[in-house]
Amino acid sequence: MKHTLQHNQLVGLLDKDCHDRLLKHGEWVRLIPGQQLITPEESLDYAYFPVGGVVALIMQQANDKPIALALVGLEGMVGLVAALGVQLEPYAANVLSPGFALRVSAKHVYTLKAKHKHFCRALDTYIAGIHARFAQAAVCYGQHDLQQRLAWLLLTYSQRVSATEFVMTQALLANLLGVRRSGINKAASSLQDAQILHYSRGQMQLLNPVALLEKACQCYAMDTLQSGVVIAQHPHAEDAKPH
Repeated sequence: MKHTLQHNQLVGLLDKDCHDRLLKHGEWVRLIPGQQLITPEESLDYAYFPVGGVVALIMQQANDKPIALALVGLEGMVGLVAALGVQLEPYAANVLSPGFALRVSAKHVYTLKAKHKHFCRALDTYIAGIHARFAQAAVCYGQHDLQQRLAWLLLTYSQRVSATEFVMTQALLANLLGVRRSGINKAASSLQDAQILHYSRGQMQLLNPVALLEKACQCYAMDTLQSGVVIAQHPHAEDAKPH
């Protein structure tokens, strides 16, 4: 199966030489739901540039419940520390929805970043944006109620998969938001009663995304803003914008 690396918006910012070198040193891999691309505090061998699928960056301390810090799709990259020459990620990267990604060794990502100014600028801006999203997630979990956070997560996931109907179980939502499944059931039932969404047996459908946006905390707008920062600040921005 042929894949187009240009579908990854971060890679779409690169000049042809850097793009070709990245492709030369990479290999296409399938993203399978439940697969863990990165294990916390273990040596990072690869970075991933998705052209489809969604990957959750998950933080968990000891026996605490895990929480999702960010969702990454074709707008970005998984394995950020590869660009910094660091070997250990503090969080896990778990595949939520199927797709494909270009897998490139951490060594080659770091080398390309050092040699290509466009790649360096794009990655530095993306990393800054991800860190801003991490900080926003900390505020979100501390100050916003579960329904607001659920609305943020569903809207973000919908944006990443470019669909308003998708597979999403209550158990998975509970794991991503760091809460009990009963809390998800209560919050989702309220949204379903308002005819904003419909869910049954793991199938989620957003019936009224505009109304769901009104229920979400401002973190969704901030997340969307940060996702566009890389493109907006790059000299090849017009070429990288999705059509």
